[in-house]
Amino acid sequence: MAAEEHAAAIRAIEFFSGIGGLHYALEFAHPNAEVITAYDINSHANACYAHNFKIKPCQTGIQSLTVKSIEKLDANCWLLSPPCQPYTQGGKSLDDKDPRAEGLLHLIKLLGELKQPPAYVFLENVPNFEVSQSRALLVNQLDRLGYEINEFLVTPLQVGISNDRRRYYLTAHLTSSSDPKTAKSRSPYIDQAVIHTTPWPEALFPKRERPPSELPSLASYLEDLADDAPYRKQYDFNDPTSLLDLGLRFFTPTEVARLHGFPIDAIGKGEYLGDVGHTKHGFEFPEGLTLGQRWKLLGNSLNVRVVGVLMRDILFGLKRI
Repeated sequence: MAAEEHAAAIRAIEFFSGIGGLHYALEFAHPNAEVITAYDINSHANACYAHNFKIKPCQTGIQSLTVKSIEKLDANCWLLSPPCQPYTQGGKSLDDKDPRAEGLLHLIKLLGELKQPPAYVFLENVPNFEVSQSRALLVNQLDRLGYEINEFLVTPLQVGISNDRRRYYLTAHLTSSSDPKTAKSRSPYIDQAVIHTTPWPEALFPKRERPPSELPSLASYLEDLADDAPYRKQYDFNDPTSLLDLGLRFFTPTEVARLHGFPIDAIGKGEYLGDVGHTKHGFEFPEGLTLGQRWKLLGNSLNVRVVGVLMRDILFGLKRI
């Protein structure tokens, strides 16, 4: 029997849920998983989430959540995609001093107060998070509680998608010997941490067959548009003629969704960009969202395929080849 066929049930909470990228990845990664509740304050993202998953995310501020409110959900998995603005290299880099980091910091605190911490934790953010104080607080808390931690800086190119968008990912799971007392006798994780730059590091997958280096052409992600006028670029150059002749345009929301690994072309079919995975829900935007709103929601989201692979192979240890 394959490992994924007898995997233990997963009950997940999706924090900072956005349009559900982590939810889709979880469905791809695990055959017996469900998101039992989600949290986000963005009304447009929540409308999209509710449209596709039939779950309305709570708009309660994460900072107001209590140990009691978390424990009553009986979840064994936390999925987190906290705001990236405190850590972006082009921003002010206020890190844990940024008000937008308060939700993550509150969850880190709650982790240490729960009677039974979640068995699995997954977090996604931007490059530079790996050198932040917020990350140090998180991994130190996880280490103290006895989690096995793996961290990554990887790109969709490495899992077969023609999109070079490197991001930071963390997987953590409680081991059978998880004991805070034992953890005190070990060297702190943070002092010896390695940030992996491949989804299948040699130390964890010495015999893992690497995916083919040839990637799909960008043209394979494009829509056949009868009218591309809404997506045409406008230029302010003195002589834009040579550029306009190229017919350049923005990617459509559907094309962006494909490049982010969302199952936008397989609603209800259980297909996943060529993979026969476990995805239960397709992706589409609800009516009423403007073109700009759709672009913004996708731009703030993550790559579902990358997260799905890391969840399947690292977080849950299903390690399907």
